[in-house]
Amino acid sequence: MTTRKLLMKKNKITFATNVKGLLEHKELHPQPAKNFTPDWYKKMPTDVKQPGTFHSKVIPNIKTIRMCPSFVDVFKEGYVIPAPCDIYLKVLPNGEWQWQTPDEEYRLDIHEEEQFLNHLNGVSNIKKVFKLISPWVAITPKGWSVRQIPMIYNFNPNWQVAYGILNTDVEHELNQQIFFTSSNNEVLIKRGEPLNYLVPFKRNDKLKIEVTGYTSEVTKYVNKAQRLVNSSFKASIPYYRNS
Repeated sequence: MTTRKLLMKKNKITFATNVKGLLEHKELHPQPAKNFTPDWYKKMPTDVKQPGTFHSKVIPNIKTIRMCPSFVDVFKEGYVIPAPCDIYLKVLPNGEWQWQTPDEEYRLDIHEEEQFLNHLNGVSNIKKVFKLISPWVAITPKGWSVRQIPMIYNFNPNWQVAYGILNTDVEHELNQQIFFTSSNNEVLIKRGEPLNYLVPFKRNDKLKIEVTGYTSEVTKYVNKAQRLVNSSFKASIPYYRNS
């Protein structure tokens, strides 16, 4: 069996680097997304007191989004690529720019304005697009790609990595396009800071779209789900009224 086939194992994504010494620093490795759950979310309580003057010892408190499946699951999906080193970015109002890293092993490139920015016609606050030449490559099984996704709910006003799809069963580079959006002239991305998510998916697994009214079958599914959630104080947001 060839080396390529050995690496493209079913149910496995392989991250590899040729940067000497990087493997010895596990905090800089690609990691499960759950390791980078935002601090504001981790500090949030799972429930809070009911609003207004209504209070009860027998009815549970209101659940926060800490218990919402859409948040719980999104912070567990895929992998995060941390910054391999400190990255300094500078963009001046006159268009001049600069990047700098502490080590020649790590370098950046730029996307010229003609490639992207000049076509946005003022609809974006992106001032420059830098490209980090990633020290990592990714190898996925045949038919599998990864979604490159900006860090979700990190609320970073200074920069973010572009959303995109990488066919990592064919091309394995993970170079990140960094959108400079800061109102300041310079930003520093610190070593180990999360850059972006990578979420693997199988390209051939696609759903057909159907648009319909409430058929008996749709009604059955919707009613069943609503009864499950809305019939328990523990699972739902309470509905109440005061005199």
